[in-house]
Amino acid sequence: MAEGFKTAYGLEWTAGRLVVARCARRGVPQIALAAAADSPEAANILRAAAAEAEKGAAALAVCAPAAQTAVRRLRAPFASVRKAAKVWPALLDVELPFPVESAVCVYGAPRAADGGVAVVAAALRQGDLAAFGEACRAAGFDPTHCDAEALALWAGQVAEAPPARADVSRVLVWLGADHATIVRGRGADFGAVHVLRASPLGGDGPAFLAAWTARAGRILAAQRAEAGAAEMDVWWAGPGAEDEALVARLRQALPAEFAVRHEIHRQPASFLARALARRAADGSGANFRGGEDTHPAVRRARQRAERRAWLGVAAAALVVLALNAGERGLRRQRLDEAQRRLAETAQAIAGEPVPHGQESLLVERALPRRDEETRPFRDALDPDGLEGRLAQVLAEATTLGVEMTKLGLSPVAISVQGSAPSIQVVEAFAERLRGQGWSVQSETPGTAPDGRPQFILKGMASHEG
Repeated sequence: MAEGFKTAYGLEWTAGRLVVARCARRGVPQIALAAAADSPEAANILRAAAAEAEKGAAALAVCAPAAQTAVRRLRAPFASVRKAAKVWPALLDVELPFPVESAVCVYGAPRAADGGVAVVAAALRQGDLAAFGEACRAAGFDPTHCDAEALALWAGQVAEAPPARADVSRVLVWLGADHATIVRGRGADFGAVHVLRASPLGGDGPAFLAAWTARAGRILAAQRAEAGAAEMDVWWAGPGAEDEALVARLRQALPAEFAVRHEIHRQPASFLARALARRAADGSGANFRGGEDTHPAVRRARQRAERRAWLGVAAAALVVLALNAGERGLRRQRLDEAQRRLAETAQAIAGEPVPHGQESLLVERALPRRDEETRPFRDALDPDGLEGRLAQVLAEATTLGVEMTKLGLSPVAISVQGSAPSIQVVEAFAERLRGQGWSVQSETPGTAPDGRPQFILKGMASHEG
């Protein structure tokens, strides 16, 4: 619920009769009263609902007079919703029978449409809204929400009879006590509204039948042309829809060329009141009472919601700050531990205390010294020793028939000169030395006096780098 009301009441007050529906937050609307407007029961429920509204616990929703309300679909050729919002008043002004400056206007949720942005707008003259408000207060209640009847009816249609397909044409006929409203659309999308200022109930039945016969066919034809399909569903609601004989006569007056499926809503007389309560409960309804005319209870509820939102933001900010402080402390602790380990390792390598920030420099200087100091120990720990490596080289030379004229051998380097039976033998000799851990390169400077190819092999111990 947008303003935080726990309960919403939908009031349909017309022709001396009051229908009240009650809807809890996220609940299903229930009929609370259907009685004469001047009955004690009506006075009691209005008094109780007004008291709940004053405390901010309930919303009271009515609809503005349908004949005085203009509802239009608007489309702006912009992809940006923000740009489109700037031109809605100008576009609506062209569609209204009165200046937009003298009207109270509400706009629905924008949506993308054919490369632009579309919206459904409703407008009511400021003078008509003020007069309607005075009439409500004179009847004993001050509504918090003043909705648009056509939009409430269409929302009730979508909620209580969801479309089976998104492209099906749907028409809702509301037969009220003093007027009839015909709302049409496609799927769940609102299309247009038509108001007949006569009712089949009471004494203007013949006038209504004449108006219905003259206009109903054109309205259905317009819907068929816009939707591009001949089939459509027609739903009936309102007090007049309880008279099945009346609905049958109105159906017979429709042109036979239309393929129409007819349905009557469950509890049709309270359909509008249920729709008003539901929209006020979930915050989806239009409300002409805005700006300076906002109901005090709504204003207080919005202020409470803003305070709760600010408190929520402040609490979230405190949590974020606390988490950041904790994360900074943990990061500092980890950095200090890493620095301690680095200093200990550097001191162990350098053999002396290491100033902060000079760990890398002193370790680089200490490594050659440590390498030279530990070389005798590494040589002593070598399982073969230098003699063993010499024996391996001599054994490989004897096996391959290599004659050596010069041999240089140290723990880290080897150099061999001599001759071999062939170049292939030289390469085999070099490969066997590599297998012993030497990284060697070979050269063949020429041939010996006996015709054997000469060679030079030089290399380093590969594990020494």
